[in-house]
Amino acid sequence: AALGKTLRAAKDHEDVDLGGYGQSQISDLFTAAFKDPIVSSKMIGFRFTVGGGKKVRQKYGDDMPKHCRMALQAIGFEEDRGACAVMECAGCFKYQHDTDKDLKFIHVFPKIDTAAAAAAAAPGDDDEDGEIKVGGMSLDELPPEHLCAIVSLETFSKLYSKQCTSFSQRRALLKALKELAARIIGFEERMTNMQSLTAAEEELYNTAQDVPDKVTELEKSLEGMMSGGHLTKTELEAMIKDLKEKEDQLTLLIATAQSTGKKTDRQEAGLEALRGKIAGLQAMTPTVRKRKEDREILTLWKQLRDLKAIEDSKQLLSVAEIQKLNVKPQIEARLAQLEEETRGWFDTAVPDADRLKEPAPKAKSAGGTSGSSGGGWASAPSKGGGGGPPQGA
Repeated sequence: AALGKTLRAAKDHEDVDLGGYGQSQISDLFTAAFKDPIVSSKMIGFRFTVGGGKKVRQKYGDDMPKHCRMALQAIGFEEDRGACAVMECAGCFKYQHDTDKDLKFIHVFPKIDTAAAAAAAAPGDDDEDGEIKVGGMSLDELPPEHLCAIVSLETFSKLYSKQCTSFSQRRALLKALKELAARIIGFEERMTNMQSLTAAEEELYNTAQDVPDKVTELEKSLEGMMSGGHLTKTELEAMIKDLKEKEDQLTLLIATAQSTGKKTDRQEAGLEALRGKIAGLQAMTPTVRKRKEDREILTLWKQLRDLKAIEDSKQLLSVAEIQKLNVKPQIEARLAQLEEETRGWFDTAVPDADRLKEPAPKAKSAGGTSGSSGGGWASAPSKGGGGGPPQGA
């Protein structure tokens, strides 16, 4: 356990001699050290000595390389004979027999969480200006798709689940992530053609990881939201419209192909599946977008409206009313905090009809006063009772 912690805290490449380790000890070590991504701004390679010639063979045992392979594969690592200490090889290992030294090694290239390293870095730790940059941008400046590209797959899942709670937001993230994936492919094509990348492009290329897998996961998430009935009325209408446009395009493509005598079996099967998806969405009951913070936001809006009524009053204020006005800054601060926390990524993609809106003020009663409920205030009701029904959410 102690060695596992030491390896996770490593800042540079490490050599480790596994002489005397048994199968269970190897499994425990690799699980403790490499099961979770290591927080680092760069790839760190680990070289484990696992065997050798006659002079050291007894120290390791013939099965140690096999035990290492099994332990690493059990925590999701893949064997890659061409692996090296670059970000593209994160989550890989390779076996090497160094005939010059007559020693056998297992090289491990762990999964790396660069975003966590950037967030935790103190000023002056890495760069001269104390700021880690990815693709030429600081962590705060990174667009969501860039941040998603550089974090581990596990961290990615947590990020989009928290920051993109609606179907519209996740769909916008998917579009941006696909565009970023296309950019990265473009980087590879340029390098193949011996064309150089800018410093920002090279930084982004070296830190991005598992982008195709992340695109696939996000697509599955959207499919799950559709099959689970988690789309609002506006989102359903937008999705059906887009799919109908694809239906028209595919219908035209099939007709054109058939007119030239080409087979269209695959396209017709795709069209049938598309029509089935459209029919499923049309039969779906829309959901209503709700967040756990909405109730508190509505309460805070209500309290601020009550305070506005007190401020606009031309009568002499009571002590209780003055005390209420004194807490207005705290209410405004809490409201701003909640609005920031619930905004998430791609907030502009959320349809206006799905947004939480502040209820319109109640009409004044015949007596010239507007009815109001307690709205969360810990004060006694006024004499004579409160007019009007309670505020609805």
